[in-house]
Amino acid sequence: MNANFYEPRYNKEGKIVALADVDVGDGIIVKGFRVIRGEKGLFASVPTKSFAAEGRTRFMPQVVFTHPDLRTRFLESLLDAYRQWSEGRVPAAASDASHPPADELVE
Repeated sequence: MNANFYEPRYNKEGKIVALADVDVGDGIIVKGFRVIRGEKGLFASVPTKSFAAEGRTRFMPQVVFTHPDLRTRFLESLLDAYRQWSEGRVPAAASDASHPPADELVE
């Protein structure tokens, strides 16, 4: 797996600790995977799109896996890649690194 991780631009004190763009092969890059610090530790999630239904905000996954085991293996390998990235990185504030434009709106 080839993943490009970066810190979120906004709400740096929130639960999202990193965003990732993943090259899934054949020149296809999926943007917006998230690494989140939850009550039970770190976990990865697929990009989602929000929508309103019955007066409530709902979220629909933008990446669908054909089998639950495939989803589990993919997200676990994404977490492993995040751990390797986080061990060797310099914090953005210290390096003045710029973020890729992946979390900007695309028209």
